[in-house]
Amino acid sequence: MSFSSAVSSISISSGSSSTSGDTASSDAPSLLDLDLETLPDLLPYRFEDSFELLQDLDDTLEDDNWSEGSSGDDGDDEDSSDEDEDNLHWEGSRARGVGQHVHRALRSLYAYRYQAARNTLPRGPAFLPHILHSHKATRPDHFRQQLRINPVTFDRLVARLQPDPVFSNDSDNSQISVEEQVAITLYRFGHYGNGASLQEVANWAGFGKGTIDLITRRVMTAILRPDFLQETIHYPSEEEKEKAKKWVEQHSCKAWRDGWCMVDGTLVPLDERPFWYGESYFDRKCNYSLNVQIVSLPNLRIVDVAYGYTGSTHDATAWKQTHIAQNHETVLSEGEFVWADSAYPIDVWIIAPYKLPERELPDNEVYNNHVSMVRIRSEHAIGFLKGRFQSLKGLRVRIKDARSHRFATYWVLGCIAVHGFAMQDEEDERTAAGDDSDTVAADPFIQEGLSSSSDDDLDNAGRGIRMNFGTRLQAAKARREELKAALLRAKERQAERCVRRRMAN
Repeated sequence: MSFSSAVSSISISSGSSSTSGDTASSDAPSLLDLDLETLPDLLPYRFEDSFELLQDLDDTLEDDNWSEGSSGDDGDDEDSSDEDEDNLHWEGSRARGVGQHVHRALRSLYAYRYQAARNTLPRGPAFLPHILHSHKATRPDHFRQQLRINPVTFDRLVARLQPDPVFSNDSDNSQISVEEQVAITLYRFGHYGNGASLQEVANWAGFGKGTIDLITRRVMTAILRPDFLQETIHYPSEEEKEKAKKWVEQHSCKAWRDGWCMVDGTLVPLDERPFWYGESYFDRKCNYSLNVQIVSLPNLRIVDVAYGYTGSTHDATAWKQTHIAQNHETVLSEGEFVWADSAYPIDVWIIAPYKLPERELPDNEVYNNHVSMVRIRSEHAIGFLKGRFQSLKGLRVRIKDARSHRFATYWVLGCIAVHGFAMQDEEDERTAAGDDSDTVAADPFIQEGLSSSSDDDLDNAGRGIRMNFGTRLQAAKARREELKAALLRAKERQAERCVRRRMAN
């Protein structure tokens, strides 16, 4: 049995948007085209169908009651001495009485939907109000540790999501406040393991488990709106691109400055083996996971994402679903390229390190080391994401069909979108305060997200899929040789300047 999962990619350039998707075993629409009506799997099923039976019973009983009243009126004018007719009338009335009792029982059953006695669990005091009313104002560090974003960013996120129609209804019973709903969802995004179980989150928030699940789906629906995704995941402006190029030049050489972005794949481990094509989720690290491709800038901001592939998918295959891979002619200007690791196929616009046995040569080793100095920012970008929203370290979503698979991928995309919103808002705060330093690199979330055994390059070495042949492959190798030669020349000039300074002193 073979399996090919639903794949979607998203990236939004300034003022425009585009998506790409490939669906095999399930029909997953492109998220940029989704709205409330096209995201039914994020919201629970309704129960209108169950009450159609009650409506039919209501109509039937009304007809019976009308018939009974009519028969009684007519019976006053008829001869009531016939004993058989009286017995039949009494038996019919008794049957209608039994039907009414059954009807009331069914209404009670559907009103509560409990077919067995409830074993209630006494609920203790919730910690959520303390976070929102105390820590938010007095201890912003504890607030950020709980909800993974700053209080100011939290307020702006709530204000941004509050107008969404998913938070309004026509019922007389109002929803829980949007502030509480967003806080609960962020708490679930930011924790993993036993502490992130549905019961633990319910105890922390003070709501029932079913309410917690409904809140999460509701907030995710608002987060996955196309306009919100366009704000949080998009290509850099010309000014941002120039800053990225300057960073690359400062950490390598001038010839490398056109490599302003980098791609890397990451695995999102699942809490348990999926029931649906479970073997397809088994990855090279002996976990069940999802494969996500991240394209980022040196400032750790994510600009492109490909999601939906299972853990067994190779990075080179999942990479093809990114927007930048499919539209590199329009996204990248003349001479610009993307940094990648050795698992990706090289091209004139994809620069990767040397593999064995070529990487053992001295010059190639120097080249690989400097590529790693640049590409380390992609590791930091992924570490920042997983450090902020640690549910991506162990996703507690039970995948049992195509619908739950899509929900798991939506969860990942929701984390990326909120992470992008938080990064942009925190950067605006630093800019307003006049802080131009690279303080984002010192964020503690990065260290929390980085794996102690980051061996992606070693695992992927030798596993790369060569997709270029003939002249195209030769051109890619020639481009890499040019970049290596430029680096070596820059290092020689730097060494000469150091010697001259020492001699002058």
